Amino acid sequence: MNLTYNTFRLVLKDTFTLSHGSYQYRDTFIVTLSKDGIEGLGEATVIPYLGVSLDGLEQRFKEVQPSISQFKWDHPEELWKKAHDHLQNDSFLQSAIDCAAWDWYGKKEGKPVRELLELDGADLPVSSYTIGLGTIEEMSRKMKAAPWPIYKIKVASVEDLQLVTQLRSDTDAVFRLDANCSWSAEQLYENYEKLKALNVDLLEQPLPVGNENQLDKSRLKSDIPIIADESCSGPDDVAKCKTWFDGVNIKLMKCGGISPALEMIRKAKSMGLKVMGGCMTESSVGISAMAHLAPLFDYIDLDGAALLANDPAEGVVVNKGVIEFPDRPGLGCRMI
Repeated sequence: MNLTYNTFRLVLKDTFTLSHGSYQYRDTFIVTLSKDGIEGLGEATVIPYLGVSLDGLEQRFKEVQPSISQFKWDHPEELWKKAHDHLQNDSFLQSAIDCAAWDWYGKKEGKPVRELLELDGADLPVSSYTIGLGTIEEMSRKMKAAPWPIYKIKVASVEDLQLVTQLRSDTDAVFRLDANCSWSAEQLYENYEKLKALNVDLLEQPLPVGNENQLDKSRLKSDIPIIADESCSGPDDVAKCKTWFDGVNIKLMKCGGISPALEMIRKAKSMGLKVMGGCMTESSVGISAMAHLAPLFDYIDLDGAALLANDPAEGVVVNKGVIEFPDRPGLGCRMI
């Protein structure tokens, strides 16, 4: 097995603002896994506020590549377990390698990954489209330019509910709010019932990581689920989230790839938690990987590549929320 990588700068169509800051691009790290004449692709995006840098990914890859390339494996989960000892603190890089292994495995078997997981033909959730925080004019313009049936709206404080109220007059689409840790518990209790009137069907990560124990679900009387994002990274976090949240947002780069994501989904469902599939700002390589798990999710956010002005790859397409798979084995993605 051989592992190589390339880097790309993903330029966004619009400046993207959330509670962690604003950005116009994301750098990304594409891994190519070659074995027996077959190549698989996987992706790790650079997210500075999560401590992920391009230099860090490149340095770590060069450190572990010689060892991981020597591993013998037949199934991606075997490789994941062997690589985990080297990469347990580098979930983004492990995700890129794991997804590349699944892409390789599907191509080897001549089948899409979703078929290997016995998900082919299953119902698919409709994806949301993310509207970054901005002025009402900016946010309204972005919504009109992308007429999707579900919008995930970034908010940085409860005062932003005024913007959400104004946006409601522009569309009857479903709203999902992502606070990215910017609310307090008292602000949540005060504003929770207002969300239902705004046709909000979920609220993502209202409180900062570490403040979860301030959440008292008995004080939340309506039926809008509270979904953990930053509070839930990997399989070991699922059980603790049940105390404070109604569901978990699973992202491949947070947890380390498709292999641990499958474990997280099983754990969450066994505990009665909702499951959401999320993404970073990613090319069609990363989006294609998550799309194959889509039938397992109650909610999904697969708009990462749709936000880009220069996707270096092609694969799964998300068209106004509808997931469309190419007729190719593996993850169905390829570099352009």
